[in-house]
Amino acid sequence: MKIIISGGTEIGLLFARTLAGEHDVHVIESLPHAIQQLEQLDLQVVVGNPTSLSVLQEAHIEEADAFIGCAHSDEVNVISCLAAKQLSKAQTFCFVNKSHYFETFAGELGEHLAIDRLIWPEMLLGEYVAQILAVPGAIDVKVFEREDLKLLEFRLKTGNSAVGKKLKDLQIPRGALAVALFRDDQVIIPGGLTTLYRNDKIIFMGHEASMRKIESRFNPNPGKNLNVIIVGGGNVGFILAKALEAYGNFRVRIIEKSLPQCQLLTERLSDHTLIMHADGTDVSFLRSQQVEDCDCLVAVTGNDERNLFVSMHAKMLNVKKVITRAHSAENIDFFEKLGVDVALSSQFNAVQSVSRQISEDSIDVFTIFEKGKAEIREFIVPANFPPSRLMDLKIPEGAIIAAIRRGGHTLVPGGEDKIKGKDHLRVFCAKDQGEAFSEFLLRTTREAVAAEENESGE
Repeated sequence: MKIIISGGTEIGLLFARTLAGEHDVHVIESLPHAIQQLEQLDLQVVVGNPTSLSVLQEAHIEEADAFIGCAHSDEVNVISCLAAKQLSKAQTFCFVNKSHYFETFAGELGEHLAIDRLIWPEMLLGEYVAQILAVPGAIDVKVFEREDLKLLEFRLKTGNSAVGKKLKDLQIPRGALAVALFRDDQVIIPGGLTTLYRNDKIIFMGHEASMRKIESRFNPNPGKNLNVIIVGGGNVGFILAKALEAYGNFRVRIIEKSLPQCQLLTERLSDHTLIMHADGTDVSFLRSQQVEDCDCLVAVTGNDERNLFVSMHAKMLNVKKVITRAHSAENIDFFEKLGVDVALSSQFNAVQSVSRQISEDSIDVFTIFEKGKAEIREFIVPANFPPSRLMDLKIPEGAIIAAIRRGGHTLVPGGEDKIKGKDHLRVFCAKDQGEAFSEFLLRTTREAVAAEENESGE
């Protein structure tokens, strides 16, 4: 695909690093320090303003398949995306940072605009955290609605009944699979004899009904009202609290040090959410709120250092789960290595979301994990592939077939199930193993065809 990125901002640079190499990427930027970083990547830099017709033409906008507006200015992003729609058939993604822009253009006015998708990273992050909190114990949740599939990731802590057991002893229900383990910096595709250890992160994938059984094993108190403290009442904190109100089983407290912001939150949220005017970095105040009894503390202030400070104190007070916002995507691994249960970047989360949407229409990557160390990919089985039981196939190391899409039905397979020609496979694989799996399908097909020809020749 030809993809044009408007803006070499931090988020533009994240897009460039994610998409360059697999696509023909052009980035429009005018700042020298941003251009210097971009020139280190496998892409073309177009110097200038993305609202300029001559600059868009220099980037060959008429050939673009996707246009991503992620410059510093919301106005520039809106104008450049509208221009891209006029000058090409590109799918447009427009980033905004101000709530009123999103509310305006996502409403009735937006129906009359040609922009394909408006992205407000802070809203995506708030809703994503709510999705994770809705599954107690999980550190990641993804739903593939069109596939009737759900993905859950859990971190195995001291005291978890799975620690020390072999995977086969977990008695995973039919319709669900353990597709991956992340241990230190390793990606492990587990088998029945794989032993589980403390701090392992394990990913399950399967149908909703089966995944509910998985959830219950990691949540000893189903149906319990959950106690959540949000430190930071800005956009992300507000969006998260609003989303949790819809679930109905959360007791939410927001700690916000700005009095005007507290008053605004009080007006926009229901009485079920308690707004507290205080400094979330005040350890004595945190202790007074008995944070050790809460089910999750979420630190989403506008500053990484404050978020980390609050999170470290929450861990010292034995909070069950701590979720922390990292404004810089580079801090995600650092925060988690320091003990934060889940570290999330609104920008990185938005880049993944848009990259997945682009991929659905072009390449075969559904979603990525651990900043690119593993991914779920789609493979279409060659039409003349011999029907084969999974247990009889020598699938390359580092890959596992998580689901089979056949017609309008999705199957989460066991060893006795067969894959057939024209099946759409959902494959979880470690980085760089996708090509090995693709070659495996082609090689198996060639060998079967050759064997048939030999038999007919005899």
